[in-house]
Amino acid sequence: MTTDSWKCFRCNLSFKEESVADIHKEISMHSITKVKSLAV
Repeated sequence: MTTDSWKCFRCNLSFKEESVADIHKEISMHSITKVKSLAV
């Protein structure tokens, strides 16, 4: 099973919730990429 997450490759941070990724994007001015990850 895969889940969607958001990643900032510049900071090497991953976010499970899009709202948190948006906050990071606004504060840091970094781009965020939606990725699919395997749920373990």
